[in-house]
This record gives sequence, structure tokens and C-alpha cells, in this order.
Amino acid sequence: MRVMVVDDEPFCLDDMVYLLSRFEDVEIAGACTKPLEALETAPAIRPDVLFLDYSMPTMNGAELAKKLLAFLPCVCIVFVTAYAKEVAGISGLPVFASLLKPLHENKLAEVLDRLREELA
Repeated sequence: MRVMVVDDEPFCLDDMVYLLSRFEDVEIAGACTKPLEALETAPAIRPDVLFLDYSMPTMNGAELAKKLLAFLPCVCIVFVTAYAKEVAGISGLPVFASLLKPLHENKLAEVLDRLREELA
């Protein structure tokens, strides 16, 4: 599965990319620290899954997801956040899953298993 990761914190982005790279069937098609960069590159990359930090300056993950869905209507969205409350009230978006920071490999593996089923 092709994934794109967007997180404004370089350390968190690197951590997510590292964890995802440990799974043989995951291709990191893109990794961005700026939402606008993700908007520019995602249509060409055409990821199956977006791992989006929810809390980012200039554009939060929900706003970014809405804009990306215009180009990628079938993409699966996974929010990554430090605060569960941030994603609890999201409506109007097809959110596949959410993960809490700090990330745990077993939780990520569970989400990836569900994504494999969804994308099959």
C-alpha cells in the first residue's frame, strides 16, 4: 500500500516513516512537514492512505483531509494526534482510524491490518 505522511514536527514525521517502513507491504510514497506541500504532491503520488497529524499550524489535519479528498476521493485517512479529543468530534470526513502519539507499533500494525482488508 502506498502511504503519505504529513506531520509538522520533523521528529514525529521521522518516527512515523520509520515505523511504517518496517512493514514490507508499505511504500512511503511521500512525507511532508507542511500541509501545502502535501496538497501539491499528493495528487501526483496518489497514495492509498494518508497519515495526517491533526494539530498543525496554518491548516489542521481535517482541513487538509477535506482538500485532499477533492483530488483523492477513495483515499483512506488515518489521523495521528497527541490528543484524542481533537479527532473525537470530526464529522463529515471518512476517517478510517486514528492513532495516538506516541505511536506504538502494535497499534499501527492493527490499523495496517484493517487497511489491508479495506484496500483488498
